[in-house]
Amino acid sequence: MLNLATTIERRPLDGPFGLEIVGADLTRDIDEGTRKAIRDAWIDAGILLFRDMRNDDMAQMRLSAIFGEMEPAATADLNDPINQFMMTLAYDPEDPSGRPNPFYRVNGIDRAGWLGWHWDQSFMPTIVRGAVLRMTEPARVMGETGFIDAIQAYDRLSSDMQKRIEGLEVVYEFNPDFCSGQFGFPKDIERLNVGATVKAGAKYNFPPVVHPLVITQMETGRKVLKLSPMHARYVLGMDKAESDALLTELALHLGDPAHAYFHKWQENDMVVWDNWRIVHSANGVPLDCKRTARRTTIAGDYKVGRYLDPTLDRDREVKRLVD
Repeated sequence: MLNLATTIERRPLDGPFGLEIVGADLTRDIDEGTRKAIRDAWIDAGILLFRDMRNDDMAQMRLSAIFGEMEPAATADLNDPINQFMMTLAYDPEDPSGRPNPFYRVNGIDRAGWLGWHWDQSFMPTIVRGAVLRMTEPARVMGETGFIDAIQAYDRLSSDMQKRIEGLEVVYEFNPDFCSGQFGFPKDIERLNVGATVKAGAKYNFPPVVHPLVITQMETGRKVLKLSPMHARYVLGMDKAESDALLTELALHLGDPAHAYFHKWQENDMVVWDNWRIVHSANGVPLDCKRTARRTTIAGDYKVGRYLDPTLDRDREVKRLVD
């Protein structure tokens, strides 16, 4: 039975963008008017928070379906054995060989699950629409997830820089080592030799891809600084020195924490983000600190990415990794 005539409230998050949606009871089906109001808020704000201790897997699935079809989790050891659309992201210090790994020392703190600024699957020509993360067991310390609005980041660029980057494209290539010179990442980052890392013999079939540096949000016409520092390699057709300087400048501009929202998780919080617009990061947790989350992925593609090799089919079926 539909929950008819639901009234929802938009509350600004404690940051420069984003909204908390209050009044949407996701423990039951909701009416199409409320679904549209939630979708509209998502387009406006980029990320939405739903805070309710009653949230569970079904509530998360119900929320995800508001934004589109879900993709099955592709990484076998993260998949829920019963629900193909749900994955578990967990760190347990009693099992330091488990995910997430590898481990890094960032700003002098040893961490599990640290991720720098990125949008998901930048190393593929087809990228997902978004994701919903629900924190089933928050970390007792740290564990924040950071978000930055790349529409606001574009608007903060000088008019000269906006003109300079219009029409430029960036080449991305998958690289699981965050100490390999990613643009805008911390200079003091160190990889720790703790637990398991990539399994021996593991191979990744991710040829280089190309994405535009600026895209337009189709619903509003707003410009997006479409840069994912984690896997960005170079600006297509540009001299290496000039490319490195430009991507370093843009990555530092995009990843400025003064313009970020860092979410401090409570149990069963759900955050949904727009992967075409939002870059996110994970602060990680100390190595002795447990954390468990559930994630669903919303399918979709903005149709402007491609392989660097023009003979490769952008729509070929490949395994998607969570990054």
